[in-house]
Parts: sequence; C-alpha cells; structure tokens
Amino acid sequence: MLKQGEHRGVLASRRWKLIAGIFFSLLVAAYIGLVGYFAGYKSFLQADGCYESANGPFSPGGDLLEYLLQSGIIERKDGLLVTWHHAANSKHQMEKALNSSAMVLEADVNIEGLNTRNETGIPIMAHPPDIYSDNTFQEWLDIVTSSKRGMKLDFKSIDAVNPSLDILMKKSKEMCINRPIWLNADILIGPNVPPFIQSVNASRFLSLIQQKFPNVILSPGWMTFYLPLIAAKPYTRKMVQEMYDLVKGLSQRVTFPVRAVLLKQAWPHFSWLLKQSPRYSLTLWQASIDFITVEDLLFFRDNSNIEQIYYDIYEPVLSQFKQIALQTNRSRRFYPGGNLLDYFPHEHIQELEIEWLNIGATFLDFSKLLQDDTGGMLILNVKSKSNAVPMVESSKPGSEFPLESVLNQVFLSSKLWGIYLKIKTTQALTPTLYLLRQLYRAHVLRIPIWISMDLSYGSFSTPGYIEGRQFINTINKIFPFVTIAPSWPAEALVDGYTQPLVEDMLSLCRGLWQMVSFQLQAVPLSKSVQVPIRLLQASPSYTLTVEHLHTQGTYGDGFRGLLKIQFHSSQRIYYRLPPDYRNKFMIDVFSS
Repeated sequence: MLKQGEHRGVLASRRWKLIAGIFFSLLVAAYIGLVGYFAGYKSFLQADGCYESANGPFSPGGDLLEYLLQSGIIERKDGLLVTWHHAANSKHQMEKALNSSAMVLEADVNIEGLNTRNETGIPIMAHPPDIYSDNTFQEWLDIVTSSKRGMKLDFKSIDAVNPSLDILMKKSKEMCINRPIWLNADILIGPNVPPFIQSVNASRFLSLIQQKFPNVILSPGWMTFYLPLIAAKPYTRKMVQEMYDLVKGLSQRVTFPVRAVLLKQAWPHFSWLLKQSPRYSLTLWQASIDFITVEDLLFFRDNSNIEQIYYDIYEPVLSQFKQIALQTNRSRRFYPGGNLLDYFPHEHIQELEIEWLNIGATFLDFSKLLQDDTGGMLILNVKSKSNAVPMVESSKPGSEFPLESVLNQVFLSSKLWGIYLKIKTTQALTPTLYLLRQLYRAHVLRIPIWISMDLSYGSFSTPGYIEGRQFINTINKIFPFVTIAPSWPAEALVDGYTQPLVEDMLSLCRGLWQMVSFQLQAVPLSKSVQVPIRLLQASPSYTLTVEHLHTQGTYGDGFRGLLKIQFHSSQRIYYRLPPDYRNKFMIDVFSS
C-alpha cells in the first residue's frame, strides 16, 4: 500500500497531467480556429474585391472612374471620358466589343426560353424579345473577366437576377473579380409609360442583390417611352422621390440611368438627387429615335460635378459635345435656379462678398454699370404696363425700361451677373415668368434668377399683397427654374420676426424643391434674431438675404441686426446693402 504522502503525490501528478492535457487541447483548438478564421478572412477579401494596393485589383462595387484611372485607361476622373459598347450579347458582339476601345461592356441578361415550355432557368445574353443565344452568362463572364473592361449587366426580367447572382458568387470564389460591375434594371414606371405596364420588381431586385452579391454598383432605372411631340413628358419630382426612397438606406454606389431627351425640364429634381449622396451619379442614355442637342448636354455638364455624370450617347452628337465640353475657355450654361455660390468663379467666395447693385437712372447708366463693374446681383424692380409687358423701374421717378431689353443687355456682357427680380405688382408676375420661360427655351437664359415678392399668408396676411400660395403656384406652373425669395410685408414686422411669422413662412414653403432665400430686413431682425435662425435649420437648401437700404434707415439703424446675424453664422446668409453700407459693414466684420 502507498503511504499517505506518496498517495497524495500520485494524485497531484495525475491532476497536473490532466490540466496540462486540457491546456494543450485548448491551444490546438485555438490554433485550428485561428487558421480557419484567417483562411476564411482571406477568402472573404478575395471574394469581396481583393483590396491589395492602389494599383492592384479593384472591387466590383468600387468607383468606375477610380478603376479606369488606376488602370491607366483615363487620365483624370471625368464621366465624359468613359466609352461604352452596347448589346455585347452574342459571342460575335462580345468579341467585337473586346477588340474595340470601349471601356465598359453593356450586355443584357435573360433566361433561356423564358415563359416557354423550353425554359431552362439558365441565364443567357439576349435582349428581349430574344430568348435564345449562343452565349450563356457563365461563358460571357469567363471571357470578359479576363479583360480590363468594366461590366454593366441589364436585367429585363426578375427571373434572370437570382441565377445570375449565383454565378457571380461562384465566380468570385474562383477568382478575384477585379473591376466594377453595374447591375441595372428598370424598377419603376417612368415618363409616358402607362401604369398597367410592369417594371422589374423593385423590392426583389434590390433585396436579392443585398442577400447574395452586395459588392456591386446599383443601376436602378425607370421604364420610359418617348415620341417627339406626342409622348414627351419629362420625369417628375414624384418619380425621382420614389426612386430615392427605395435606395436611400443602401450603402452601395448608385448610378441612375436617365433618358437624356427627357431630362432638361426635370433637371432640378435630378440635381437634388445628386446632392443627397456623394455615392450617387447619373448615366445619361439615348435611344435611336431621341434627338439630343449638344446645348442640353453642355447644360447638364455645367451644372454638376464632372465625376457624377456618365454619357452613353450616340455619335456624332457625343464627339461634338466632347469637342466643346473639354474647352477650358467656353462660357458656362448655368441653371437659373442653381446655387449662387456655384455661379461665381472664386473657389472660396463667401455670401458677404457678392455685391447687389441697382441699375441706375438711365439705360446709359445701366450699360456703363455692366461695362465697368466686376459683376454681382442686379436688382430689378418689376411692374407691368396695361399691355402686360414687364417693365423695370429705374432710380429716376417715372423712368422705366422693358425687362426683355434689360435682360438681353445683360446676356451680352462678359461679366458674371445674376438677376434679382423684385416683383412690385401681382399683375407683373405672370408676364415676367412667361418671358423667362421664353428666354430659357431659346437657350439664352444661363444666369441665376431670383424671384421675390412681399407675400400675404397666415399670421402675416395683409391686404394689398399677393397671397402666398398664388405666388408659389404661379411660379411652379409657368417657370419653376428659379430661386424663390419670399418676404414678409413691412406692416407685419412691427414686433420683428416673431415665431408665428417664421413658422407660417416655413409652412408656406414646405415641399418646395427649389432653392429658397428668405428676405429679411435688418432693423426688425435686431428684435428677434434667434427666431429667423429656425429658417436656416429647416433645410440645407434654404438661405437668408438680409437687406438694409437707405430708405430703411441709417447704417447705424441696421447695424445691430446685421452684426447679430453675422455673429450667428457666416454661411448661407447674403447681404443686400447699398455700396456705402456694404463697405462699412465689411470693415466692421473683418476688423472685429
């Protein structure tokens, strides 16, 4: 028998051996787990885009322009430089595209024998009504991934999406798909399409991509129809908003395909859409029957970031457009309702630096102003004659000029001018808007236009002024491509800008898609500066314009209101001041 001390020693030895065995087993398990984890992590990275270096493989969900730049295919990031090859579906068309200079291959994915007894469920490369092809999606993908071309896959049927994503998933496990992939489908009803026509199911298209192969660029579009003079309605704000609601929660890059011939009248809506995320872009496309002007294409380019618009346009229009667009000294086609700061060329210009100028007493004074001054916002006080011709009042009592003549003179100037139209009578609003629409359609209205009136509405309802809704509805009906600049009647400002005045003005302007600049007076502003700040907080597209004119008091009378609003914010606040007041205020601001 073991002695008691020996027995204890054996037990201790067994205990330590057991602990050592468990510890060793845990180490082995941890090692195996780490090996498996890093192997899986490496596989995930390879499948998800193989991010290795700035010049190495690129993610399928990455920026197309960045990919082309890193690959040495383009020299700078500009959507105009990207070239396309359409309908690279059959093996012959695919080889033709691969032997061309096209940077992106666009192809259509369908299901073999779709909706027939011969339907196989196999994705093929064919544009409806074709349902057979000599090229399967698998074969197409194998060949195209061996090139440097970007890929845009158009799905005309929801049935083709799921099996195609399975093929993409399998391919990404076999190799690094090292270029951007765009997945396109028309998921909403767009312009001129009857509501009974069915688009690709939006929720299924987007959810399948999120579930199976999310590392792509989304290209969700609208079904459209166009016939000149017959079916030519543009995209609507509702259509754009509906699309945004579908994609706003997604993390991918999104490029919206837009039929270029239907874009010009809808530009404000798409300009708004582009501002919602730096990941958004437009791809302008053209059907064979669409007549697109170089002028319209220049307008789109001049009012957007060059990295945010691609041009899938036919020749010879595309080459003509490129020739003019890439010139560095050409005049710009500015959207009349655009951001004023985007119009002036100085990169870091502030709102305070923009001058607001009256036109003078005579037409000769006005012409001299256009010649001698450096540019800014021209203040035109507009009323109408009995024949409904809009007239501009000069500083000389009884002297006035036709608005059309004034605008034509501005168009001839080489300086940068914006137009601030202060409509003095209700009768002058409609003819002024019709004139602006006429000039816009003639492609000569390429400068900022602001429309301002004193309004009557809610708590600031005042006899003798246009009703607020009438003002806004008239603008939106006739010529909505402006900055709306509403103001309160002076009679309503005895106690300053009170909360009811501000809230009712916000209620009046709620839902507007245009830029809005609320017109404030410096003297009443000094009584309640905190309340108007609510105007700026309501929307990033809202600005303030603070005025203090000689007729409203001395510089000292308005100084307190001017300084208080400037102290609160130096951005999104313009100052409409006569030259002497402006010079004094600039000195006070920059010396304080």
